[in-house]
Amino acid sequence: MDRDPDIQREWLRLFDRFVLRLIELEPESVLDVGCGRGVLVNQLSQAGILATGIDPQAPGNDPQIIRGDVEQLPFGAGDFEWVTLRHVPHHLSDLPAALRECVRVARKGLLIAEPWFDLSDPVQQIAERWDRWWKRQHERNGSVHRPCIPVSEIAAALPEGDYDIEAEHYRHVANITQQAIEDLSKPLLDQLPPEDPDRAEYAEITKQITERGFTYNGTVIVTVRLQA
Repeated sequence: MDRDPDIQREWLRLFDRFVLRLIELEPESVLDVGCGRGVLVNQLSQAGILATGIDPQAPGNDPQIIRGDVEQLPFGAGDFEWVTLRHVPHHLSDLPAALRECVRVARKGLLIAEPWFDLSDPVQQIAERWDRWWKRQHERNGSVHRPCIPVSEIAAALPEGDYDIEAEHYRHVANITQQAIEDLSKPLLDQLPPEDPDRAEYAEITKQITERGFTYNGTVIVTVRLQA
């Protein structure tokens, strides 16, 4: 399914904010964990930054994008200045093990981002409720798709050591159509048994969306500097 243009625009907005923060760190080399198709790797390479990506589903035909497991990174200690995990932690079955490996191969630090909902906003509360529903369906189908990981949980998952941790919350208020949410939800909804409680939960969420609307999530960007 093609991504809704409004969702695609906001995805790119959050991606660009992450890239801007990374460039501010002036990295000479970057390992992008959970790199997907390698969008960040390609952008960094075009900027003259040595970039490598790793992903368990990498196609394996690009020498810069390696297929591998974050819990067993095939690199030596300190091989990269910075390690990035953009909207990856909530996909990891063992976050402490993954961060332990990321710290091992980093010389300067980690740059981590996670989706973030501003729960002081009632419409964001609806969006966060749907996000939990959507991820729960993915987990029922065997994926690891946890609710968004807060900064406190990311910090607690780091291996023992000295860190300087900064967090920036960023959100551009953007409305997403109900049709876009229904298009994302329908394939998952169709898999549910008729009497499954998540059908009733979805009906309540869509009622709230009709009444109040739906806004796209923000992101929290966490800079973890390693201390000598």
